[in-house]
Amino acid sequence: MKRQYSVVVPDDSHQVLQKHLLRLDGQEDLCFATYNQSSGEERLTGIISTVILPEADEREVHGNVSFKANYFERAIRVARSRKEGLVFLHSHPFPGWQDMSHDDIVAEKRMAPASKAATGFPLLGMTIGTDQAWSARFWTKSQTEKRKYDRNWCESVRVLSDRLSVTFNDNLLLPSFDAGKQLRTISAWGQKTQEDLSRLRIGIVGLGSVGSIVAEILARTGFSKFVLIDFDAVEEKNLDRTTFLQEDVGRAKVFAMKDAIIRSATSPSLDVRCIEYSICEKEGFYASLDCDVIFSCVDRPWPRQVINFISYGHLIPAIDGGILVRSNKDNTRLIGADWKVHTVGKGRPCLECLGQYKTSNAILEKDGKLDDPSYLQGLDKSQFQEVHENVFPFSSNVASLEVLQLLSLVLAPSGLSNIGQQTFHFVTGELERNKSHTCDPNCFFPSVLGRGDSVGIEVFGNHIVAEKAREARS
Repeated sequence: MKRQYSVVVPDDSHQVLQKHLLRLDGQEDLCFATYNQSSGEERLTGIISTVILPEADEREVHGNVSFKANYFERAIRVARSRKEGLVFLHSHPFPGWQDMSHDDIVAEKRMAPASKAATGFPLLGMTIGTDQAWSARFWTKSQTEKRKYDRNWCESVRVLSDRLSVTFNDNLLLPSFDAGKQLRTISAWGQKTQEDLSRLRIGIVGLGSVGSIVAEILARTGFSKFVLIDFDAVEEKNLDRTTFLQEDVGRAKVFAMKDAIIRSATSPSLDVRCIEYSICEKEGFYASLDCDVIFSCVDRPWPRQVINFISYGHLIPAIDGGILVRSNKDNTRLIGADWKVHTVGKGRPCLECLGQYKTSNAILEKDGKLDDPSYLQGLDKSQFQEVHENVFPFSSNVASLEVLQLLSLVLAPSGLSNIGQQTFHFVTGELERNKSHTCDPNCFFPSVLGRGDSVGIEVFGNHIVAEKAREARS
């Protein structure tokens, strides 16, 4: 399978870079930076880390621009000291995704061997256009020719702030839309936006009452690239609160959901990957790193912890929600129901600080104790209580609010992309919006922000429940 490539640029780095590279006098400029790798199952992503601006005697601007050897050597030293890869960035006086001139190719080809030898990572080349659109390519060692480096174009470059802004490589990632089927959708936000939505790769973790409805909404809205992650099978008890059919009972949820997406999709071209594993297993974890956005549709602490880690360490925004239904003791009367949705990741409070899980419970689940009846008998229910009560109307509203969080993140209507945590109270019909949440000063997750593979922590492991579920189906 051919490797895919992408880049994430945190907004603080983007602002420094565009201010330096997009000169007021219209001349081209250049600089170096470092990056961390994020290695998914199919996609390698470079996460921009440290910007290394030139000093006065390190480059010459003369319409075009050139750098001196001492600048390259200093950049190499910085990358080596940080144990990160090297990035070479320059500007072009045109908008959009940029191709490379002959001089650009020669310059990056010459740097590629030294960069790889010094840092251990391939050189990452990037170009910014006048509209702040980025293009990027990795220079990897040829598998067939000695001393030769091949250019591997990235499919996309993502700039992550409160908003997720993406520049796509039209030569590698074509839009997929049907103007006839999506006429009313396109009339809401235009064809260009619809094209970009169709190219986002969306991960849905958990295909239960919320995740299955999220998938249905996205398929009808024109999204075309899905990574479905769930180890479980469809059961009879799922049918009153999911989009599965009677004939799906007994099938793995990921394959049943793929068929449902095909039935509902308005996009003419679909790419649906089925990962029959937990996000807490190696296969599910690495598949999630291929996504641009992740929907967290799980209710257990360990998968939420893993998704939380991904949203910070690998800069992939995660949209999460949860429902709490309260009934009387014999479950004959509804007392109340409340649900929350929120987007987590860079610049936003994490799931743990939002109270969506506890590390102690994630550890218990990882050790298998939350699935051990003898252990649960002695567990303080105030510390952990698994909630099963739910109905389709509640799930539908949570799924809808989660998709709206995605649209705010990507579209930023009227410039507003971060709408904060939303809480709906069913009894009173009130919808609250809270943007005051922050992470605890001692929160662990900001310390791994954008570090990707270099964090060196394995948050996945053996998931006994998932293994038993697959074994039962086989």
